[in-house]
This record gives sequence, structure tokens and C-alpha cells, in this order.
Amino acid sequence: MQKQIVFLTCLCLLALMTGCSTVYNPATGRQEHIFIDSAQEVQIGRSMDRQVIATQYQPWNDPVEQRRLNVLGQKLVRVSDRQDIVYRFQILDSPDYNAFALPGGYVYIFKGLYEKLDEPELAAVLAHEISHVAAKHSVKRLQSALGYNLLLGLVFVGLGNDDPQITRQIGAVSDTVFDLLSRGYSREDELFSDRLAVKYLLAAGYDPEALVRALEFLDKEKGPGGRVFEILSTHPRMAERVRKVKEEIRMSEKQLTIKN
Repeated sequence: MQKQIVFLTCLCLLALMTGCSTVYNPATGRQEHIFIDSAQEVQIGRSMDRQVIATQYQPWNDPVEQRRLNVLGQKLVRVSDRQDIVYRFQILDSPDYNAFALPGGYVYIFKGLYEKLDEPELAAVLAHEISHVAAKHSVKRLQSALGYNLLLGLVFVGLGNDDPQITRQIGAVSDTVFDLLSRGYSREDELFSDRLAVKYLLAAGYDPEALVRALEFLDKEKGPGGRVFEILSTHPRMAERVRKVKEEIRMSEKQLTIKN
């Protein structure tokens, strides 16, 4: 009974403190309603990372290449709009052409895709995924779909409650989160992440045309398993993605010319 009282108190406090709060998002340049803070987001990502490794894919057993990916990823993180979390980059041992990011800065690329791209193209893929994290796209999707149910699960976890029914509820929340993120992002989120990726590539010293090359390659190749890259969602179509990226590159180069 005492644990239930503590839980209800915590839930009420969360609702009062965070339910109507707005925070400034440097990546989007807007005030946004975010009631999942960074610590909670990292907790969600850590839980999903364990699920990915335990039930989906294994890391590629090549420390040299894993370090190379991390060095490349951290180079892009340093020029990103979000640095309040620790980003983790990992190559998954799968021949498919795929890449994705989880909340809290967990970024993955599949071995099959990793081996097909040169360094600038790898940087483009990572920049796109970092952009999703920086813009908090997954967090906003979770809020919209789950609302305070997600915070409910987080409170239970924080209390260390071992009640079987509560454990099942937490598991259901985790499964729902993973399912939502595996469906990809909206048209607007994808286009926005492409724009941010161009910005980060330029800031890190890479040719942003690498993003165009990566998109065009993935538009033609689906990999051995027939699975497509996370950013190859049907919203929008690849032709629009490539066109928008090229427009963003021209605008960015024009701005650099004016500044110089």
C-alpha cells in the first residue's frame, strides 16, 4: 500500500511539473512540449538497446571497425545541435542495408551497409540518424502515441517494483516503443533530418553531396535480406528526398559564399 501511495504521488508530481512544460529545442529552433527529459530518454534508449542486442541483432565482432565508426560518429556529434547526452555508435552483424537510431543517442548501422559506403557516405548516414536524435523525433512520437503511459512505466522502473503485473506493464510499454520506432518517421521528420544532415556534414568538413550518393545507392539496392534503409520510407518518395537535399546544399553553399 505504501508503494502505491508513493507511486501515485510521483505520478502526480510528474504531471504537475512536466505535463505543460515547454523546452527550447536548438535543432528545430522552436519551443516544444517535451515531458520526457533527457535522463528518461536515455533510460528508454538503454532499455531498447538491450532488447535489440538480446532479441534482434548481435554487434559485429571487429573492435577496429567499431572504433572507426565511433570516431566518425563523435566527429559529427561535436558539430550537432544536441550534446546533452552521450551518443553510442555500433555496427550490427547483419548483411542488410540498414541504419537506425533509438532515443537517447543509440545509433546503429548494419555491417552490410557499412562495408558498401565510403567514409563521406558513412558520415552522411550517421549525420541523418544523429539529426533524428537531435530533433527528438522519436521522443515526440512516443509522447504522441503513449502519453503519460510511458512515464507511468518509468516511475515503476524507478521504484524498483517487482510486482509481476507491473513487470508485464513495463514490458508492454517497451514492446510498444520498439514497434513504434521500427515503423520509421513521418515525411516531415525525414526531410528535416536530411536538412540537418547537410548542415552537420558541412560543419564537420564533409562534402554534403555524399548524402545524395548514399540516398541514390540505397534507392537502387535493398541488400541481401531485402530490407531497406530506415530513411527509405514511403513518405516521402526518394526522388523528392534527393531533390530537397540538392536544394539544401545549394542554399547552404550560397550562404557560405555570402559570408566569405
